[in-house]
Amino acid sequence: MKSSFTLLEIILSIIISSIIIVYTLGFAKEIFLDNKTSQEIEIKKVDLLFAKAFLQKNSQNLKENLEYKNKTLYFKNSTLLEEVEKFELKIQNDEVSIFINTNNQIEQIWNFKL
Repeated sequence: MKSSFTLLEIILSIIISSIIIVYTLGFAKEIFLDNKTSQEIEIKKVDLLFAKAFLQKNSQNLKENLEYKNKTLYFKNSTLLEEVEKFELKIQNDEVSIFINTNNQIEQIWNFKL
């Protein structure tokens, strides 16, 4: 009788431990995927900041040097940004306005003077 109770305790301990391990692994996987997604978005934001600074520095002759085709933004035939869903460039007087949307995740409007 005593050994059967001990066996029952061991079986219950194994079942409870298994349940805890399965839920812990699921939670760890979810955290990993969330962190990976957040990292990808932050990398895209850094790329956008770089592109903005680059365009501000090279703001002369943007209309001639900047080209958008096939979801890619080119500057003097060199790739500046990829996976750009929408891009609009407006130059009025001495001000430049750029609307950019990447992967339908990040939308930004950049305004700067020439």
